[in-house]
Amino acid sequence: MGLFKREARQITADNMIAAVNGMRLAPGAPPVDANSAMRLSAVWACVRLLAGVGSTLPLDQFLDGRAGRTSLPASSLFRAPAPNTAITTWLYQLWSSLLLDGNAYGLITETGANGFPTSVEILDPSSVKWAYSEGVWVTSINNRPVDRWPNGRLWHTPMFVMPGMPMGMSPISTAKQAIGSGISAEQFGAQFFSSGGNPNAIIYSDTELTPDQAQGIKGAFINATRGNREPAIMGSGLKYERVQISPDESQFLDSQRFTVEQIARIYGIPPELVGGTSAGSSVTYANREQRAADWLSFGLMPYLIPIEDALSTLVPSAQRIKFNVGGLLRSDLSTRYAAHAVGISAGFLTVAEARAYEDLPVLKGNV
Repeated sequence: MGLFKREARQITADNMIAAVNGMRLAPGAPPVDANSAMRLSAVWACVRLLAGVGSTLPLDQFLDGRAGRTSLPASSLFRAPAPNTAITTWLYQLWSSLLLDGNAYGLITETGANGFPTSVEILDPSSVKWAYSEGVWVTSINNRPVDRWPNGRLWHTPMFVMPGMPMGMSPISTAKQAIGSGISAEQFGAQFFSSGGNPNAIIYSDTELTPDQAQGIKGAFINATRGNREPAIMGSGLKYERVQISPDESQFLDSQRFTVEQIARIYGIPPELVGGTSAGSSVTYANREQRAADWLSFGLMPYLIPIEDALSTLVPSAQRIKFNVGGLLRSDLSTRYAAHAVGISAGFLTVAEARAYEDLPVLKGNV
């Protein structure tokens, strides 16, 4: 017979959902805010992917006029946007604020001779508060009133804006249940494996044991094996068996996969891009380029265009700021070179333009 009776602990999907909901709805349920959400690996992965890609895309500045579009050198704001802050870091702060809070705020600290900003420091969104006073939305930074650009120093970029509201909705607050369930599932899984009522081993005896005898054998075994990895010697009639608990049996991994799919759905990201899986999907080299184009069109573009509009308010009205997404759609080398050859022979692409696309230096005589 077994020295310790193993608890019947069959974990089903319903059990998992009920336990997670109980933890989430209980008074001690984990708080859900930007900091706690980022400790959930699925949220971290989605923010890292979107903010990482968005912050490393080159910015193009151009002028729209009667003669067409004219490329311009990047203004100082988009080369050194704030003291000791690289443009990639500045953009990452902007993107992560939008992805976690639904709003990004910048404090204009310097302006040029034309009155447009030359330095903007990205603020912690929690430091900005909104209030509706006498039919007008007003803002404050750390409880100090401040007007919004172009009338004041506060530059605001919203995302996920609902009608009648000037500020964006926070994905973290809006998806509080899904994120809270994910955090609770991780806590539940940790508790299940660390103190879930399943012994890590069973000692079997050929004879009946009294409670005192069972406790004595247990204590002797623990004392004999504590602090060393030497083999244990079992007496006659005793058999030791270590209990192995499969994570699949507890459906803990299934719960984690579901959480990844939920969070990826919130941010518009294919789950496989953040370590999840989609039923019936497979990624191959042949369809990688098409998948990148699909994600750019349906997943990334809804973020890019509002940010481009917001960045364009920081330059004179005839000028525009645009992300250069060409790098995301680059195919293999031979396909690109074949496409360049077609463009050059057809006359709508020059050798110099093709070399610029490949980040190659200009050659003398190229046009």
